[in-house]
Amino acid sequence: MITLTLTPVATAQPDLGWGKCDKPVADGVECGTLTVPIDWAKPDRTVGLRVYRWKADNSKGTILSFPSGPGQPGDFTFGTLKRALPGYDLISLDPRGVGESHPTTCDLAKALKVPYVPPTGARAFEQLQKDQKAFWASCTTGVPGLDQHLDAYSTANDADALRKAVNADRVSIYGLSYGTLLGERYLERFGRHVDGSVLEGVMNPGLSRREFMATAAAGVEAIFTKFTRWCADTPDCALHGQDPAEVFRQARRTATKIPGTFYGFPWSEAMITRYFEIFGTRDFAEAAQGLHALAEGRNPTPDDPGGELPHRFEYADPNVCSDWPFALASVREARGDLNATRKAAPVVGYSTNASNYTSICVGGPETGRPKPVSSRSQHPTLLLSNSLDPATPRTWADGVQKQLGRKAIHVVTDRVGHGGGTDDPVTLKKLQDYMASTTRP
Repeated sequence: MITLTLTPVATAQPDLGWGKCDKPVADGVECGTLTVPIDWAKPDRTVGLRVYRWKADNSKGTILSFPSGPGQPGDFTFGTLKRALPGYDLISLDPRGVGESHPTTCDLAKALKVPYVPPTGARAFEQLQKDQKAFWASCTTGVPGLDQHLDAYSTANDADALRKAVNADRVSIYGLSYGTLLGERYLERFGRHVDGSVLEGVMNPGLSRREFMATAAAGVEAIFTKFTRWCADTPDCALHGQDPAEVFRQARRTATKIPGTFYGFPWSEAMITRYFEIFGTRDFAEAAQGLHALAEGRNPTPDDPGGELPHRFEYADPNVCSDWPFALASVREARGDLNATRKAAPVVGYSTNASNYTSICVGGPETGRPKPVSSRSQHPTLLLSNSLDPATPRTWADGVQKQLGRKAIHVVTDRVGHGGGTDDPVTLKKLQDYMASTTRP
């Protein structure tokens, strides 16, 4: 007996009310509202989502864009796409739980208690579980039922409703960073409507939690290794003639004595790694000066007194927990993850960008097992990676390339950082040639 599983279809309203946007946008960008089911399996209750479009003269086709983040608005990539791929109509949406699509908001004080690296002591882990129960109770989109349907598959269904609403039989898609996960789920379900597909800064949903954490840590360690070599070869490096790894360790030893905070978080071992993740990918010279100061117990980023902090704030990171099996179930799992990341990254220890989610997701929604990428498009997907990326390491794209087989082309740009591959003229030319070969006007 063969059982067919069908995705319920709800018809989007034909008029999206295109017009002026309530927020600042680039010239020519229009905003509208797309009505979709809160639960696509039970389409009786609906919610309105913010959608965007930009129309080109003599259009070559339509690009459906999935923004990064999570938390970036739908029009976030329009500027890059207009420059790199001129002549295409652009459409996108604020994913549910983001921006003007009923954003997830949380209690700020409770969010600031979420550690970047989960504790490995029994009592501290029990406290994390208690804190996270209170944290999750404070988070909501404000729309009954929507909090349980913030996953990438729901957003893929929303995006296809947008495609239908603008009368596009076929589209090309572009996903950046976390938007690549949304694009991957769209290819899995609706790839038959896709011509070209470009994923830049690729997420690999086929990884287990521990594999995700270890490969992310190895990605940051690889950048530190390049940084070390740069310092050895560059007399202007503040650590020239020293061992940057030892300076890094000294900064960790003095971390708790460093005055002030790092973006509101007290200095700690984890914040030293966090500092390098942020500044080491921007400017090696600045990172060297900062680590030198930290090793001496000085704060290279003095606190900005700012104004009074809000009680609640928009916080899209918890939405990740609807897509990935990141939540730690026990202190034993926390210890195992830390051992794995330290083995993969002997100096930096871990990726705080990745490990933070294993803390955030404690007490959050239950998620399924990792699911590899697949595509129903007749065309291969173009994967764009930087050689050294602190957020989405190249190895993740390598894994997705294996999952897609002949349906993938992987282009690697020799660059340190996250995104921005199309700034390289060689990569840009490959992207443009790929789109020209796949897109139907």
